[in-house]
Amino acid sequence: HQRRARPVVDIEALAATAIFPSMQETMNFVAKLKNASLDDSVSKLNEDAIERLRNPPSRPISIENPGTRFSISAYLALESASQNAYNRVCQAARSSFAGSSGADDILSFYNVEKLIASYTGVVSMEHDMCRNTCIAYTGPFSQLEVCPTCEVSRWKEERLQGNRGRSKVAAQTFTTIPIGPQLQALYRHKDSAIDMDYLHRRTQEILRQLQETGSIPVIDDVVMGWDYLGAVLDGDIKPNDIVLMVSIDGAQLYDSKELDCWIYIWIILHVRPGGFIPGPNKPKHLDSFLFPGLHHLSALQAEGLPIWNARMDSRYVSDLYLLFTTADGPGLVYWNGMVGHSGKNGCRMYCGVISRRKTQGKHYYPALLRPRDRCVRGSDHLDIDVFNLPLGGCTDYLANLKTIVAIRNQTQWDKKKTETGLTKPPLLLRLHPNRCLGVPLCITTDIMHLAGNISDLLLSLWRGTIDHADSDDPERWPWAVLADEAVWRAHGEAVVRAGFHLPGSYDRKPRNIAEKINTQYKTWEFQLYTFALAPILLYSVLPSPFWENYCKLVRGFQIMCQSTLTKDELLDAHALLCSWEHEFELTYYSLLESRIHFVRPCVHQVVHLVSEAIYKGPPSCYAQWTMERMIGSLGEQIRQPSKPFANLAREGVRRCQVNSLLSAMPELDDSGNGLPSGAENLDDGYVLLRKRAKNSIIPRGDEATAISHFLGPGHVLPRIKKWARLRLPNGQIARSAWREKLRPPEQLRVSRNVKFLSDGETQCGEVQYFTRLANVGDGGSWEYIDVAIIRNYSTPDEDLLRLSNQVVLASTLLDLLSVIRIKQIAGVVAMIPRRMVLPSGVEQDVYCMMERPGFDVSTWGVQYSVYGDGDDDEGGEDVE
Repeated sequence: HQRRARPVVDIEALAATAIFPSMQETMNFVAKLKNASLDDSVSKLNEDAIERLRNPPSRPISIENPGTRFSISAYLALESASQNAYNRVCQAARSSFAGSSGADDILSFYNVEKLIASYTGVVSMEHDMCRNTCIAYTGPFSQLEVCPTCEVSRWKEERLQGNRGRSKVAAQTFTTIPIGPQLQALYRHKDSAIDMDYLHRRTQEILRQLQETGSIPVIDDVVMGWDYLGAVLDGDIKPNDIVLMVSIDGAQLYDSKELDCWIYIWIILHVRPGGFIPGPNKPKHLDSFLFPGLHHLSALQAEGLPIWNARMDSRYVSDLYLLFTTADGPGLVYWNGMVGHSGKNGCRMYCGVISRRKTQGKHYYPALLRPRDRCVRGSDHLDIDVFNLPLGGCTDYLANLKTIVAIRNQTQWDKKKTETGLTKPPLLLRLHPNRCLGVPLCITTDIMHLAGNISDLLLSLWRGTIDHADSDDPERWPWAVLADEAVWRAHGEAVVRAGFHLPGSYDRKPRNIAEKINTQYKTWEFQLYTFALAPILLYSVLPSPFWENYCKLVRGFQIMCQSTLTKDELLDAHALLCSWEHEFELTYYSLLESRIHFVRPCVHQVVHLVSEAIYKGPPSCYAQWTMERMIGSLGEQIRQPSKPFANLAREGVRRCQVNSLLSAMPELDDSGNGLPSGAENLDDGYVLLRKRAKNSIIPRGDEATAISHFLGPGHVLPRIKKWARLRLPNGQIARSAWREKLRPPEQLRVSRNVKFLSDGETQCGEVQYFTRLANVGDGGSWEYIDVAIIRNYSTPDEDLLRLSNQVVLASTLLDLLSVIRIKQIAGVVAMIPRRMVLPSGVEQDVYCMMERPGFDVSTWGVQYSVYGDGDDDEGGEDVE
């Protein structure tokens, strides 16, 4: 694959062309980053903080005083408790251990937080902002006293008037947490320093592999992406450098309130909050809020970040490289300066494909095929082959950037932003050119929000609720099968029933979609529903051509959600997703101008998933799930509803300080990664968990036959004890029918169905129980053979497998018992009971296997339909 070149921008020359006031303003912000320094007033760091940043401690943290150690341990243990709870615990310790060593040195809550800050060097920076969240008073706005947007004073007027203007107190502030001290803390213990060396070690492995074989057979990290490898081969990323990603998103702190704020985080091997922007209003000039954090990064890029590495006991200067910027679709515009998704050149990846609009319409849609009934001028360009879609990072970016900066008035801006797909120069332009991948290459796909957007599109089509022309009655749409209220309600109830068969490791199960779709159906619920459950429930409900098209999307998306991608899987996903997009336009949009809005931006973005994975690594590496979890985790800690923004920012700072302390002193982390009482570690990530039978028994009947067959001739049937649960290397807990069937069905999340490998093939079974078979080994010593007693499922119906492109697997539960080694088990799966008319015409009760999105999907040895003959495509048309 050809490496994509980073655009080289002459900032000074570009700034000289800016005439329009808004462009001059944006270029002023960009220019302010040029000579960024830690000594700038922008940094808001005191002399001690700057000195520590430039000369970090050269020894591990050591806490000798038992009172101090107790204080920190209590503080960490009471993380989710109140300040009052900490003080009461400490007071009890002082009283109970009065006179003991260190008892008098137990610290107050204020002093223990102060001590942790001094150990880590992690501090926050506060900057003034408009109370209406219009702007932040940073960069070119730093000297303003009135917001230029809403004309509200910067200051608390009551304080200003009360002391006749002598004391100016900001009406509102926002918090930025510098990343430099947090990175230094990650090297202050040899274990975390080894973790931080992961990127370099892995890079060397990949480069050796490339030299030996000329290819990368498996992609499971950003290290395998050509954008990263290109920066390494160019010498921009060196062995001791630190590679960063940054992500931004809005957060709704309470479900019942429109109380939003904006958060951005830095992602290394760890996640660190970077800044908090209070709401509830949406920032009107987000660059001014991002400026302090990027200013700090730019300053560190200019002079380097001094590191003391505990593993090597050495000091060196590390350069910081910003690789990717992530956000949801609308949020990406804050990083890249591009138009919204409805622009003529609106591809998030900036591939250069021109969208189309309706006659007299203003919004553009990324339809690759030209409408055949009528077509407005400017949207009548030739059809675009989806299998040869241009790569993201169009080479026209630099020329278009120059065009948009040089506009002279509002009218010209309106015209040129449509043509170029750009609205302004991004703040990232000013970062060191050899320390940043740069726009547009640094922009990433977001598979998390993409799942939600596709779900919304498909459901609006199937329910007939999408906007449509008056003459285009949804009652005539063959795909609008959920428009009937009775069918829609029955479908929602089927979703609920299926939820009881989803293992607990599948996290939140989908609620009744017919009742909850308009009340914040969660993104993960959509992911489970659209890309795992709905293909099962909509079989024979959605007409066959549309259902088969839908299954291509599902299978391709399932592949791309994996954390590990092989070359063959990428080829398959590309074929499936491109075929789905092409058929989608032909069947739903039908090349009618009135339906062109059916081709939403998410339809186009799906096709970029594979090519972007080749350049950036698996989409799971830069999906917004990380941000989503951080927002949820921080939100749980808000305890003062009257001051949610201040409390959130304080919790973010505290989180950075604590995580930095635990990186430097991992021995303080007693969060408990040990095994529960009575567990049996089987190595390789497999752990037997209780409950376990108190008494051993001799197996009887079919169980005895299966165990005897497993052990082979000449072995005495051993006494066994049943075990109830097994923890797998992927973190899932497999349960057993022995204990699970004791619970009422309505209280279950069935977790006893597993997939396992037998003779190189994937099979499914229901675990009856786990046990350890005592056996005499070859050397005459006793050993345990760890096994699962399985009730097998039949081989999936092959015709349905082929018709669904391996998405719907319909099996029956056999009476056959077998014994497998525990380490043959690959994962816990859901088996959804359904009554189906199979492609053969036989109607029967079956179980449909459903895998957890994001885990490796199974391959069943059936060729995908996109590789078959045209004649073979007709094979499923007799299925109604």
